[in-house]
Amino acid sequence: MLDLRHATSPEHNAAVLASAGTGKTWLLVTRIIRLLLAGAHPGSILAITFTRKAAAEMQSRLQERLYALAGADEAQLAALLRELGAPSDAETAARAQRLYETLLLSESAVRVCTFHSFCQELLTRFPLEAGVPPNFELLEQTDELEQAAYNALLNEASTGPDGGLAQALDMLFDYCGGLSGARGALHEFLEHRSDWWAYTEGESDALTHASARLAGQLRISLEPDDANFPDAATVSDIAAYAELLSLHPTVENQAHVSLLRSALDPAQPLAKRIADITQVFFTGKGTARKRKSGKPQRAALGEEKEAQLLALHERLCAKLRSVMDAQARQATYAASRAWLLAGARLLQHYQTIKESSRVLDFQDLEWKAYQLLNDSDHAHWVQYKLDQRIDHLLIDEFQDTNPTQWHFLLPMLQEFAAGGKPHLRSVFLVGDSKQSIYRFRRADARLLHTARDWLENELQAHSVRLDKSWRFAPAIVDFLNRVFGAGELRERLPGFHPHGTHRPEMAGRVEILPLFADPQDTAAVPARELRNPLLQPRLLRQDRRYLLEARAIAQRILSLKNGGIETAGPPVEYGGIIILLRSRVHAHIYEHALREAAIPYQGASGNEFSQSLEVLDMIALLDTLISPYDNLALAQVLRSPLFDCADEELMRIAAFKKSPASWNERLDEITPALGPNHVLARAHAMIGRWRTLAQQIPVHDLLDRVYHEANVVARYTAAFPPHLHTRVRRNLTRFIELALDTGSGRYPSLMRFRERLRTLPTDAAAASDSGQQVRVMTIHAAKGLEAPVIFLADAAAPPHGVRPYRALIDWPSGAPRPAHFLLTGKKSAQDSVTRSLLEQHERAEQHEEANLLYVALTRARRFLFVSGVLPYKGGDLGWYGMIVRPLLPECDPERAALVIES
Repeated sequence: MLDLRHATSPEHNAAVLASAGTGKTWLLVTRIIRLLLAGAHPGSILAITFTRKAAAEMQSRLQERLYALAGADEAQLAALLRELGAPSDAETAARAQRLYETLLLSESAVRVCTFHSFCQELLTRFPLEAGVPPNFELLEQTDELEQAAYNALLNEASTGPDGGLAQALDMLFDYCGGLSGARGALHEFLEHRSDWWAYTEGESDALTHASARLAGQLRISLEPDDANFPDAATVSDIAAYAELLSLHPTVENQAHVSLLRSALDPAQPLAKRIADITQVFFTGKGTARKRKSGKPQRAALGEEKEAQLLALHERLCAKLRSVMDAQARQATYAASRAWLLAGARLLQHYQTIKESSRVLDFQDLEWKAYQLLNDSDHAHWVQYKLDQRIDHLLIDEFQDTNPTQWHFLLPMLQEFAAGGKPHLRSVFLVGDSKQSIYRFRRADARLLHTARDWLENELQAHSVRLDKSWRFAPAIVDFLNRVFGAGELRERLPGFHPHGTHRPEMAGRVEILPLFADPQDTAAVPARELRNPLLQPRLLRQDRRYLLEARAIAQRILSLKNGGIETAGPPVEYGGIIILLRSRVHAHIYEHALREAAIPYQGASGNEFSQSLEVLDMIALLDTLISPYDNLALAQVLRSPLFDCADEELMRIAAFKKSPASWNERLDEITPALGPNHVLARAHAMIGRWRTLAQQIPVHDLLDRVYHEANVVARYTAAFPPHLHTRVRRNLTRFIELALDTGSGRYPSLMRFRERLRTLPTDAAAASDSGQQVRVMTIHAAKGLEAPVIFLADAAAPPHGVRPYRALIDWPSGAPRPAHFLLTGKKSAQDSVTRSLLEQHERAEQHEEANLLYVALTRARRFLFVSGVLPYKGGDLGWYGMIVRPLLPECDPERAALVIES
């Protein structure tokens, strides 16, 4: 291992394996500064990371540190250079103080970008070579296009009901248990389109090639294994088995004898004969029936015949298992081939729609960049042009790299290894396999080690391991080392090494709460009769266990805030607290408890934006402008802070009987007699003016007028309590931004924008700044964040089971293309090949589950609380059990309590 200061030196290529909190961003920025000090041109440095937020943070930190160098006095400058590991001679010091100005004046700055923005820049620079429209647009949300492609697929199938596509869809519907399962399977195909392109790359007939490979992997022959079943030997065994069973005439044995004699009748259809035999030897779940020696059986048969019966049972079970597996492999092949055919046609429709719109999505960017640098006729020329521009490559969070990204990076790295330039060139990558949690996005943590080995072999790179954190209090470090250093988590996280901390003086606390249990499983019982929704609230079923846990967390938060828990160091603020959840399933219960305790929070529920009152009011206003006869929408707008009409004014409209049912028409007749300053007259005038403008100007411009004329932000801020002001302002701002995002703000159609709001993804309005609010988040959303206080809630929940009807793709690390590409079915219908592949995937999923727990626990700086609920049945306590067992062996989880302090 190389010393860290040498690792940041421009003379060394390096791969840094950096655990959580060890300063990866600081390290990357340090490397960039040392490159600049060594004379590297800013435009020759390319740093790639995975999110825009991380790229912006890296740029910001680079500017801050260069500014600090520029303004430092002699002593401060010497100290900063020592911190960088750079020489402190006069020439280096003078260059360091000029770097900030040099970067500002440089025509080409240091490039810090995401993988996708780098691909977009590459394709924009070489559009003809890449085969993309020169002025293509990037599509970030693909839901509408996917739906259009799916509709086109169904239309194509309906025009040829006897064609191959229609038959494939019929088979897929049957195999997947209906329309929903088949739609999910086809969505999986689209999600893995880059894998499909790689799997069939260079093949003139992709479907034939994929089908042939699949048939070989599943050992499918033209003559099915059950074609000659049962053969003469098997018939003889079955007859002998039936005869022996008849000597011990229990009710079950007599039923089995009847089934076997029916199966021996050659006049019966083969499928029925196999089904009858299978029913005798296998349970409904597909497991072999147990038959063992017993006194009644031995008394009826004698020892010799009982032994013969047991031997026949084992032999026939093995034979049947082989036949059943052959049938399952045939079924997997047929279903997967139908899936491949329908999926490939769906993908063609999807790509055609995008091409006609001159748009690319993120996977297009990656794949086109891969082709441009590997397989195009201009690959060497493009690589040469890139080679002229990039001398220093830095890559962050390499554990999140997917195979496509690795294979378009590889040609660039090979150019580095080829040499040919007289000046210094370098590669520097940083990653942590323990923080790889994006397998569902095709990330492969194994590629980190593949890349490290490649750099060591080809570029003589050095490896550096960082396990000493700048983030954790000693209590957190002690807890991590005890949890991941032994037991089941040690096996699931083999890359874990004992952690240390640079903050031995920091006060900290880890608390494991006992599991919460309650004999009452509901907090509200639904009424049996119809309710009046205006007078009776809807009663929602609530799991008392989660409510008790959520209330306990809320009380802990209040204790931290009010000094009920001894907290040495800075006071704890609401904005420094995060509640982490594995999923959003029970998020509403935790949010309910926070509201009960009057704790301001930013929710994790995916619909926080679209279901907030301020956004619902703005949507109601749009509905009013679109549909003048929507009385309910108009009533909501009038009652909202936009106009703040009292109940009496709404009753005045409702009671007006001289006009039709439309409230807009009633306002036309009511308002002339009210005077211009009356609230209804004001509302009538404004809504009428906005309805006219809606036909003339784009949605964004319309909303801008609404916000200005109705003083929207100020009115809503005044109507909400102080702790919600940040959320209200953020949501109202995001609402008008969405209008600009839709069609780049060019389209005046309110209907188009309203449809955009209806299909809005759940995270479209995620806030970057929560203010002084407790944040409730999923662990995936918290990746890259940290906070003084972390609550890991619902830690005893078992992991999600493997979904059926999913894409099963095996792309070995470093291989040029996937090795397998097929569709899985229900567990009971899986064949031996699929089960073997799924076992490998399940082991990878277990590793990722441990990674997810590691990410959750390492978000905490000072305080960490772990809680959960006791399952109603089963002994699987999920993460909670894995944490508690090495710390408190033999402890009852309902009474478990542990506090580690520093």
